[in-house]
Order: sequence, then structure tokens, then C-alpha cells
Amino acid sequence: MAEKYGISEAEYQLIQKQAARRAELRQEFLKQRTNPWKNAAEAGYVFDAAHQRFVSMKATQFEFFQPNRRTTLIGICSTIIPMFTYGYLIYNERNGREQKIRSGELRYKDRLFKLC
Repeated sequence: MAEKYGISEAEYQLIQKQAARRAELRQEFLKQRTNPWKNAAEAGYVFDAAHQRFVSMKATQFEFFQPNRRTTLIGICSTIIPMFTYGYLIYNERNGREQKIRSGELRYKDRLFKLC
């Protein structure tokens, strides 16, 4: 059967076990979710410890942040360098346009931003 899918028999069995476990967990969740008396204390929600750990981790992420060389470089490369690069490009473009306007190379009717 597994040769039909291009995987070994062991991998096929592992995939089957994972699918069965996923279906079993889904059934258990649906059973708890649809039971009106089981989760009345939690306002009708099924308490998931793994989800709670993840949400707690995301909420306290910045309290446990410790700067080091890697995070500093990531911050500099993702914020400071792009800001200065963009500023430099705008500065050069505006100065070039200003030089063309002052020297008369760019006529008034050809300007992008004019009063009339």
C-alpha cells in the first residue's frame, strides 16, 4: 500500500498513527466542547494547557528579553539601516531635482509639483 505513495512502510505507518491520534484528540475536544456541564467553570471554554503556555509566553516576551550581539544586529539591520538608506535616497533625489530646477534644465511645465 505504501509503495503507491512513494514512501516506505514505516513512514506510512507513522503517518497513519499521527492521523489516528489527531482524530482521537479532535473527538475528545469536540466531546468536551459540546458538554454543557463540563466546562461551566471556565466560561464554556475548553482549557488547553499548551495554548495557555503559548499565550502567556507571548504576553511576557518582552519582560524576559535579554539584548545580545545577535539581537542588536537584527535591530540595526531591520530598522536603522533601512531608515538611513531611504533618507539618503530621498535626499539625493530632491537635491538633484532642485539643481535641475535652479539651473533651468527642468522647465516649469515639466515639474511634477507646481502651483497651477
